[in-house]
Amino acid sequence: MSQDQELVTVRVRDLVVSSNNVRKRPSQTIRELAASIKHHGLLEPLIIEDTPSAPYGVLDGRRRRLALLWLLDNGDITEDHRVLCSVYKGNAPKEASAAANMHEAMHPADEFEAFRDMIDDGSSVEEVAAHFGTTPLTVQRRLKLANVAPMLIDAYRAEEIALDHLMAFAITDDHDAQLRVWKKIKDAVPYERLPGRIRAALVKADSIDVRDNKLARFVGLDAYEAAGGPVVRDLFSDGGGFIGDVKLLQKLADEKLASAAEDLQAEGWSWVETADSWTYSDDTKYGKSQPKKRALSDDEEAELDTLRRRADEIDKLNAHAGIEDDALLEELGQVEAKIEAIEACIETFSDRQKGKAGAVVTVANDGTLQIHRGLIKPEKGNKAKNAADDDGAPDAGQSGAPEAPAERGLSDSLVNKLTAHRTAALQALVAGSPGIALALLLRALVPQIFTSRLDYRCLRHGLAKISAGDQRPILQSAADDMENSRAWQSMEESVARWEERLPGEDEDLFAWLQTLSQADQLDLLAVCVAHTVDTRAAREDSAVHEHAHQLAKAVDLDMADWWCATAGSYLASVPKTRRMEAVREAVGEEAANAIAGMKKEAMIGAAEEYLDGRRWLPAILRRPGAPATTPDETPQTEPEQDLPAADAASTPADPADPLGPIVTLAGVRYRDARTGSTWTGRGKRPAWVVQALESGVELHDLLVHPTATEEA
Repeated sequence: MSQDQELVTVRVRDLVVSSNNVRKRPSQTIRELAASIKHHGLLEPLIIEDTPSAPYGVLDGRRRRLALLWLLDNGDITEDHRVLCSVYKGNAPKEASAAANMHEAMHPADEFEAFRDMIDDGSSVEEVAAHFGTTPLTVQRRLKLANVAPMLIDAYRAEEIALDHLMAFAITDDHDAQLRVWKKIKDAVPYERLPGRIRAALVKADSIDVRDNKLARFVGLDAYEAAGGPVVRDLFSDGGGFIGDVKLLQKLADEKLASAAEDLQAEGWSWVETADSWTYSDDTKYGKSQPKKRALSDDEEAELDTLRRRADEIDKLNAHAGIEDDALLEELGQVEAKIEAIEACIETFSDRQKGKAGAVVTVANDGTLQIHRGLIKPEKGNKAKNAADDDGAPDAGQSGAPEAPAERGLSDSLVNKLTAHRTAALQALVAGSPGIALALLLRALVPQIFTSRLDYRCLRHGLAKISAGDQRPILQSAADDMENSRAWQSMEESVARWEERLPGEDEDLFAWLQTLSQADQLDLLAVCVAHTVDTRAAREDSAVHEHAHQLAKAVDLDMADWWCATAGSYLASVPKTRRMEAVREAVGEEAANAIAGMKKEAMIGAAEEYLDGRRWLPAILRRPGAPATTPDETPQTEPEQDLPAADAASTPADPADPLGPIVTLAGVRYRDARTGSTWTGRGKRPAWVVQALESGVELHDLLVHPTATEEA
């Protein structure tokens, strides 16, 4: 004890926080500290100022004082309870407070190993939780961490791995398995070290992550375990774990759907079916019997209003947070399910409608039960049609033409690949369109500021991810042929042009940016914003496409300038009917019939030849209302401005308009003068080009140069 200090006892109520106390941040762990003081006592005296009478200012012990007051208010100690204090008698109280508060916090690894030692010494989980003011689950989690391989705990102490990695390793108690995975990922790229990938590597290959599987969420872990299903628990994700028996999970899901179907059948529908999932493509196969809607009761209206307000609040919270909170998203799913349930119960169908229509019971993406009522199956020999009248009677005068086989939609991977190419093309055009880039930037920022004036949905539908993150590496992973595309090369040129000008590492970027002209600032802005554009989607019915079309219209995108259908880009990834449809739309019925009987490889090759140079696009890449094929004449610049595409993007803007015009890169076109066949310069060279080159003709001799008439 220093000669400048003495020990005294002081009543808790006589202690106040000194103005010289340097600790300002409020504590979030007062209750935990109070529980520890109640069980273990005050292990260290508070430091107070030397004053003749109460109140006594606390220089060190702000949290302990609050914890003592909490105990006092809860009746755990009496009003006359006195605590040991050390009186500071020096002349530098603020310095003394700072010195007392500069202690090093216990490392988390030390904490959970201490909890393990307490359990090993005979304490129960519940006792440790009570003594430290925490929950049994928290103690169990710390024990789980303490049981991770010692080498990994040492790596955590050395900051080679983060706490979330250690939590992921704790999915298993097998130290050998933990170390095998650690050895494999230790020097891997960050993506390979994500906690989710660590967990997946430590469970059986066919195990199902409950958090990511809608059937698992639909059935529920309790029901699955009650049926004898094995689960690998993840203590660090509430309700998380990995299911090991896929067949049992499917059986339980089928039983739960069948039970719901029985209840639905009691409503009087002519048929009821179950399905694991329900897509837009499934929905379009059926006609619809339109229900009448009854008026909401006062209670229903009040509940619906409350639920909708809560849904709005959750959307805004997620938008402002910048990342999606899993707990909020789960609550949002529950709120939206309740909204749908209320809206569904006010829809009424007549007995006549129910006698002709049916319903499907399925599982929504969030794992909730979903019911589709009033569905009309297509009659044999007739296409499904909507029944808009009250009783669901079919419209008169419908065609009796045979129905085509149900079309299988594009696969998720192909939709992702096609929309990745669309994204790359949009990025290339936005990079040359400062005005559009500025509008995109504002489109992302304005809803975050003017939330009271705009619909909350504005926050969710921006195509530019102004966080800002570079979306281009993601495009590479979505489309293996991306780097060979014209759009990718165009963006590479834009990046290279600015990389040559950017300041060095030792220069101040902000100061350098201020030296740029407004035109250069806008040009750089366009390139940066272009990198954030993301219109990828995994489904043909995604809402993303609608917003992508808006941007495509703004930059005058024609995907035929940037993409063509080849075996690798499309034809080998779609069913036979889609190939025939493409040839039918681009060439005609006769050509489609000509390839109908071919084997797959031959059919793909023939379709590729038919489509070559036709500028055909699948529906997902077309602008709304645009034809499947577009003329191959590309509008050119006026003769006096006849610049190559690369120069057009760098042409100085009109001084009166610093944003400049929207720049559209000119297309390339080769033509066979004898047959009129054309080629855009992308994809596999057609036979006539190969023959011409073999005969000694240079490729540039086949390049089309527009006449004055064509330019006009």
